[in-house]
Amino acid sequence: MTNLPVNFDEPAKETLVAAAKKVLKNNVLGTFTKPAPNLYPHQWNWDAGFIALGYARSDFRQACAELTSLFRGQWANGMVPQIVFSVENVGKYFPGYFFWETHGIPGKPRNKRTSGITMPPVHGFILNRLLQLAPDTKASRPYFRRMFDRVVLLHQYYYRFRDPGREGLAFICHPWESGMDNLPTWEEVFKSIHFDESEVPPYERRDLDHVDAPYRPRKHSYDRYIYLVNRLRQQRYNEPEIWNNYPFQVQEPMFNAILNHSNDALIELGKWLGRDTGRLREWQNQTNRALNSKLWDESRGIYVSYDRVQGRQIPIATAGGLMPLLCGAPDTARAERLVSLLQSPSFAGTRENPAWLCASTALDEPGFDPCRYWRGPVWINMNWLLFHSLQRYGYHPLAARMRSDSLELVRKFGFWEYYNPWKNLPDGETNGGYGANQFSWTAALTLDWLNA
Repeated sequence: MTNLPVNFDEPAKETLVAAAKKVLKNNVLGTFTKPAPNLYPHQWNWDAGFIALGYARSDFRQACAELTSLFRGQWANGMVPQIVFSVENVGKYFPGYFFWETHGIPGKPRNKRTSGITMPPVHGFILNRLLQLAPDTKASRPYFRRMFDRVVLLHQYYYRFRDPGREGLAFICHPWESGMDNLPTWEEVFKSIHFDESEVPPYERRDLDHVDAPYRPRKHSYDRYIYLVNRLRQQRYNEPEIWNNYPFQVQEPMFNAILNHSNDALIELGKWLGRDTGRLREWQNQTNRALNSKLWDESRGIYVSYDRVQGRQIPIATAGGLMPLLCGAPDTARAERLVSLLQSPSFAGTRENPAWLCASTALDEPGFDPCRYWRGPVWINMNWLLFHSLQRYGYHPLAARMRSDSLELVRKFGFWEYYNPWKNLPDGETNGGYGANQFSWTAALTLDWLNA
């Protein structure tokens, strides 16, 4: 492979491949792979997709099992939950199954314990990627036929229940649904959400048992996360009626870019299966139009989130705002502006203080924090998505840099959940990796990049 980091020879590659495979092996829990040994002891939604890629070349059966296991938790309305809980690890994570109060909700699988919200729908393009890597496509056809139907049902859920204006943009109802739980973007939304302390049920965080507080969301944010969960469970997750007076409804660019990239992939997969893809094409065209007409911030040259409740854009630059490149939404001029911004001090740093690509929150945003969860650290899954986004538009040298920076971070620091974006760490700090160690999607996407 070309464009590997400096000093990244064949023995270094083999060592990294072996270490990454060991991470996945050690995190297997029954039919699926948990994201990390301690902090995340269940199955997470978009994690399952990225993790599947890590197995695709060496254990195709397990790659398929990751998605099969996740979709066993799919609700009758099509929603695929953020978490499918493992019975073995009851009480080891908050909020756990019993806190969500999804037991007895109409349409939830009776034999599965799940949360009541969803996450970015990566499954369509992950499924199509698995098809490209399948050792025997004929034998695998029943699996892809079955999973195609399940993923289309998920997309139907988004366009039916999360797009009440039929604009082509799905809204998220909780920061956790974005996958980027702690962006400064959500603080702007929280400013308009007012509630009494009594509306936040008592809770005890478990994340701080495993990760120090400076690397995790603050209590102020966590109170609001739990307030929103309480609103959802009080109204028994009754869609669409629940949204009539619900305070957090945000149309976020990365979520919708991922949804539409999966639309693209399902169209391709549908052709192979001989299915009618007309509805998918309608969704694809509508979402790209809406990304450009509603979420583009002309003054900053990036896509931003839109608060449906307040009726306004939230002008904060994050890596998610670059992600519409993934689904081909920007025209050439807008793509050039996004790429220029990615290479500017906002994301790449300066000659005196260079940064690894790509910070989750822009380096010059007031809410930027190089260590705190989603406030600035580099995430390997985001870089993997941006790598493919840049390739789509022909920015191959920059895509190669995205991959090279990612692999160098993993080689230098290990398989962490996220990394300090500054190449020059503060005096006295030698480890630039934060959050959960031995993180599964970091290992899985490393393997995908190394074609192992």
